[in-house]
Amino acid sequence: MSDRDETVRSLAADIAARPDVADAWTAKSFTDRLLVVELPAECDLPESTVETLRDRGFVGAEEVYDVDGADDAAFAGQLTDARRYRFVDVESRGEHRSYVVE
Repeated sequence: MSDRDETVRSLAADIAARPDVADAWTAKSFTDRLLVVELPAECDLPESTVETLRDRGFVGAEEVYDVDGADDAAFAGQLTDARRYRFVDVESRGEHRSYVVE
């Protein structure tokens, strides 16, 4: 595991431990590492969490992927009992590869 992998996993654990956060975990898209943050449905993402993520090289997925019409650069959806946000690790962007085997 690389230093960046360890840093990102530790960051997810730190964010998940915040009282206003329900959960946080890492995920992978085809070429990027994501950090997903889930909050209780009635809560908004605290600016302090966004600042922490930006300071460590994460930017809202909608901003990174240039999604038109997104109200929030990281909002990924309203679930029945939660709100989900996605952030892209811009420090390692493009380093991850997924392949489809036929």
